[in-house]
Amino acid sequence: MNVSRGLLDSFDINGLNTALSESTCLGVEVDAAAGRLQLALEVLTLPADGPAPVDCKVRLTFTGVTRVAASLRIQRWDDVAPRVLPLSLEQLDDAIESFGGGGLHGWEFIDLDDSGWSLWSDLLSFDTVLDQRIPAHVIEFSQEEGIDPRELDVRVWFDKITVTDLSGSEIPMAEFIEGGRRWWAAHNAGDARAAKADIAPPL
Repeated sequence: MNVSRGLLDSFDINGLNTALSESTCLGVEVDAAAGRLQLALEVLTLPADGPAPVDCKVRLTFTGVTRVAASLRIQRWDDVAPRVLPLSLEQLDDAIESFGGGGLHGWEFIDLDDSGWSLWSDLLSFDTVLDQRIPAHVIEFSQEEGIDPRELDVRVWFDKITVTDLSGSEIPMAEFIEGGRRWWAAHNAGDARAAKADIAPPL
């Protein structure tokens, strides 16, 4: 089990990755001066007992942010290479919202290796350094479109992460992780509470 270096409240990163998988990306808010980035998500979660919650929106707040990089690009069928589209840190929220609530596909987001980053790090729309410190963690996620062949990759270097509901009340990391694990366990078991139209049912 991959365990964080004490800056994610010592909970396992694999569990956090599970809790983030296939969540819907709603937007981002960046306070560059404070080194803070907030990512708004609608997550897949279930309580220990009872029906699925009606509202599953949360905010992930990353603090100690030292760097944010993104690649917004388009590659049509007749393009030899992708075209990098202009974007700035201040426009990142607009770019994310333009995908209309895309999912966070995949199973690795926190402290993943550089294999994905190496594919688009030379196709950057922006690369903003906020602090010269070496951060403790990174998160990487992407947004894609099925019809319009755009793709947005985002990488954030940070120290700490907290989870809150939309009212600002903190959700303990263990509780957040377990809610995601319960959803995926229920989905894999064919539980109707974890049925989602755009996620294939278990084989």
